[in-house]
Amino acid sequence: MLPFKLHKTLGYFISLIIPQLFLGWLVNDAFNTPEGNTFSFSGLAFTWGILILLFSGLILLEIKQKIQTWILPCTILVCYTILLLSLYESHLFLEIPRIKSTSINYEIIPLYLTVPGIFHAMIDVIFKYFPPKGARSENAQNFAFSVIIPLTTYLFIMVIFPFLNGAVNLSFHIEIFISKIFICVAIASFLFFFLRFVLGNIVGKSINSKNPYMLIFFGTMFPFIGLVLNANLQIFGDFNYIIVYIAFGINALGLFLLVTDAVLAKFIGFLCTSFGVPIVLYFFIIFLPYIPIAFVALLALFAGVLMLTPIILAMIQYHIMSKQFSVIAKTYGKKKVILWSLVCMTMLPMIFVGFCIDHRNYLNDLIAETDQFDASDRNYKEHDSEKITYILNEMNKSNRRLSIDTFEGRLPILSIFYDWYVFDNLQVSTQKTEEIQRLFLGEQTFPWSSYIPPQKLNAKVTYTHKTKYVADGDFYKTQVDLSITNIDSVGMREFSSNFTLPKDVFITDYYLDIEGRRTAGILAEKKAANWIYEQITTRRRDPGILQYVYGDVLSLKIFPFRKNETRTSGFTLYHRIPVHFSINDTPIDIEVEPLGESVTELSPNTFYVPSSIKEQLPKVQSPVSYYFMVDNTTKGDAFREQFQEDFSSLTKEIQQKAQVLYVDADVNWGKPTAPKASGFNYKKAIAQIQYAHRNQKSIPYVVVYAPLGNRHVGKYSSWETEKAFPYHNLIEHSHWDKKIPETIELVEFSRNEQSRFLHNNSQPSLVSFDHKATLDFDFSGSPFLNALQLRLFHDLNDLNPKRKKEHWLQGLRESFAQNILTRSTTFISLENKEQEARLLQKQKEIMDADYSEKAGKETRRMSEPYFWLLLVFAIFMLRKHFSPKQIQH
Repeated sequence: MLPFKLHKTLGYFISLIIPQLFLGWLVNDAFNTPEGNTFSFSGLAFTWGILILLFSGLILLEIKQKIQTWILPCTILVCYTILLLSLYESHLFLEIPRIKSTSINYEIIPLYLTVPGIFHAMIDVIFKYFPPKGARSENAQNFAFSVIIPLTTYLFIMVIFPFLNGAVNLSFHIEIFISKIFICVAIASFLFFFLRFVLGNIVGKSINSKNPYMLIFFGTMFPFIGLVLNANLQIFGDFNYIIVYIAFGINALGLFLLVTDAVLAKFIGFLCTSFGVPIVLYFFIIFLPYIPIAFVALLALFAGVLMLTPIILAMIQYHIMSKQFSVIAKTYGKKKVILWSLVCMTMLPMIFVGFCIDHRNYLNDLIAETDQFDASDRNYKEHDSEKITYILNEMNKSNRRLSIDTFEGRLPILSIFYDWYVFDNLQVSTQKTEEIQRLFLGEQTFPWSSYIPPQKLNAKVTYTHKTKYVADGDFYKTQVDLSITNIDSVGMREFSSNFTLPKDVFITDYYLDIEGRRTAGILAEKKAANWIYEQITTRRRDPGILQYVYGDVLSLKIFPFRKNETRTSGFTLYHRIPVHFSINDTPIDIEVEPLGESVTELSPNTFYVPSSIKEQLPKVQSPVSYYFMVDNTTKGDAFREQFQEDFSSLTKEIQQKAQVLYVDADVNWGKPTAPKASGFNYKKAIAQIQYAHRNQKSIPYVVVYAPLGNRHVGKYSSWETEKAFPYHNLIEHSHWDKKIPETIELVEFSRNEQSRFLHNNSQPSLVSFDHKATLDFDFSGSPFLNALQLRLFHDLNDLNPKRKKEHWLQGLRESFAQNILTRSTTFISLENKEQEARLLQKQKEIMDADYSEKAGKETRRMSEPYFWLLLVFAIFMLRKHFSPKQIQH
C-alpha cells in the first residue's frame, strides 16, 4: 500500500477549501475599480458558496467517520467538474474590468485552484477502493484504457452521436447536455485509469536499478523533448532558459544515482534531486490544470504523453526520494541529509530571486538615468541592451489581457512574482517606457495619450486685488480675484493661460467658485493632481488647477465654461516688491512700496539677494570654458565628421582648453567609445555641465553636434534650455560662427569669505554656498521667508537630479505644511468629496513609491499568491511523509 494517507487528514482543507476561498476573494477583487466593485452576485456565485459550506461539512463528517468514505471524494469529482463547466460557459471573465485583467490570467486561475482538489479526490478514491497491486498485466490494462477512452470519446462525439441524433431528432440543448455529461464521464475515467497506471508502476517492480525505463522516458527524454518543442511554440509559456535545462539535467542524474546500490551515490543523487525538486514541483503545478487538455491531446498520443510527463515525473520522484531517504539517513544521519537537502532545494528559488533583484535594481537605475541621475558623477556607464530589451518586453507582455486562448509567452506564475517585484507591482507609465527605449535602445517612439484636452476658449479677464501688509514677517499679502468671461458662442471650453512671476513672489490659497459656492483649492502632489484633472475634464465636471509648468512660469486652467458664462477664481500672493504679470493678455499690476531691501540669511550659508541689491554688486568678467557636445551614437556619423573638421580649424590654445563630451546613452568626458545604437542623452550632458559651473566662477560655452530627433531631453523645454544658458552660450554647430567669447559680465556676491557670481539682470537671486543644503525645519515663522527657503531648496534639487530623487518627498511635505505652491505641488479645486478622495488615494500611491517617477498612471496590480498556497500544500505532503512514523513505516 502506498504511504499516502491524505484522506485521513485535513488535506482537503488545503487542496480544496482554502484555494476555493481564495478563488472567491480573487474574483471579487478583480472587479474593484476606482468607482467601486462592479461584481454582480449571481446564481453561480451562490452555488460556489453553497459548495464551500457543503464540503466543509462533509470533510468534518468523514473525519468523525459519520459518512461512507466514498461520498466525499465522489461528490467533489461530480460537483466541481460541473462547476468548472458552468464557470467557463458564463461571461464572468469578459466582464472583468480591463485595468485589472492584465498580467494575471483570470481564466486559468479557477483551474489552478480547483483541479488540485479534483486530483486529490481521484487519488483518494483509488487508494480507498481500487488500490493498484503493481502487476504488469494490470498496469498494461490501465494504460490501454487510458488510450482507448479518448479515442472512444472522439468517435462517439464526432460519429456515433450525430448519427443517433439524426434518427431520434434531439433538441439542441439536450444534445449539448448529453455531450457534456459524456465528456465529463470520459475525462474522469481517463484520469482514473491513468493514475492507476502511474501508481501501479510505482508500487510494482518497474522502477529499480535493473529496469529504469520510466526514468529514461519520464525523467530524461520526455522533459527535454517537451522543452525543445515548447521553445518554438511557447503554448504553455516561455521556458527557454539555460537554467531550466541544467536543472532538469541535474535532476535526471540524481534519479539515476538514487536507484544505484552505492549509498554515497544515493546521497549525491538525493542532493541532485533535491536541487531539482523546485523545477519538478513548478512544472507539476503548471501542468496539473491541463489534465483535461492532455485527455484530448492523447488523440495525438505523443503530445498527450508529453503534457502528462510533469505529473508522472513528480509522482515518480516523490516515490523514489521517499523510499531512499531512510537508507541514506541510516548512513549519514537524518539531520544532515535534511539540512543539505533543504540547501539544495533553495538554490533554484534563490537563483530566480537573484535574477529578479538584479532586474529590479537595473530598472530603477534606468528610470533614474532618464530623470534623476547624479550630475556630479562623470563616470561613464555601459548599458546592457539585451537586459533592457528583456525587461521592456516583459513589461509589455505584463500589460496584455490574458486568457486561455492567448499564449502568455512567459514563465507561468513566476512572471507574476517578476511583475510584482521588478515593476514594484506598478505599471510604469507608457511615457517613461518610451523614454527608456529612445535613450538606451535608440528606438524612435512617438508619445501618445488617451487624454484629449478640452478646446480652449476665447476669454475676457478682469481683476481686482486687495493688499495687506503683514508686519510679522515684513511682507505683503495680496489677494487677486479674477473674473473670466467666455466670449465664444459655444460652451464646454477650457480656460488656459500661462503667466510668469518673479522668483521671490509666491502663491497660496487658490480658490474657484463652483455653482455659487467658494471652493478652496487643495494643495496636492503634482502628478496626482494632473491625473485627477484629466479624469474629471474627460467627464465634463468642474475642476480648476494652478501649477508651475517650468522655471518661473505658471499655468492656470479652469473647466468648463458655458456659452457667455462668467466664472470667478483667484489666489493670494506673498511678496515684498511691486508685482507685474499678465493673464490671458490682461496686465495685472500690484503697486506697493518695496520692503526689506537687504540681503537675508535664510539658513546657514544660504541667502536671499533682492534685485535692488544685485544692482549695487560689483561687476566682474567671468572667464569662459569651452565644451563640444558630440553625438556618439550610430545616428551621429555625419555630425562626428563635421566636428572633426571644425575642431581641427580651431587654434591650438582652444583645442587644449576645450572639453569634448562624447554622448550616447551616457556622457563620456573626452574618451570616445565605439558608436552605440542608443539615444543622445542631451539632458544629462547639460546637467553635468551646469553642475560643474554651479558657482559660476566661469561660464560654459557649449556647441552641440547631434541630430535633433535622437536627443533625450526629458522634461526640458526649449524655454528651460535657454534659461539654463542665458548668455546665448548653448548653440547648434550649424549656427556657430567659429568664434568663442573669452569673458562674460556677471555680478559678484560675497559672504563669510565666500563668493558667488550671479547673472547680471533685474531678477532676485537665491544663493547657497552649500549645494548639499537641506531644509531648515526650524522655520522662522515668517511665511515669506519660509517660501523663499522652499524655493531655494527646489532650485538646489533641480541642479542635480540625484538630489531631487533623495529629497523630493521632504520638499513636498514642507510645501503642504507651509501651504505654498512649489514646482512639486499643484493647487486644484474639485467639485465634490468623491473627487477629493480619489485625488488623495492617488497622491498616497505616489508618495508611497520609492520616488515620484516610479508611479505611473495605472492602478496597482495584485500579486498572485495561489502559487504559495500550492507550495504550502506540497510542503505539507512532504512533512507528513518524512515524519518519524512514516519513515519507520
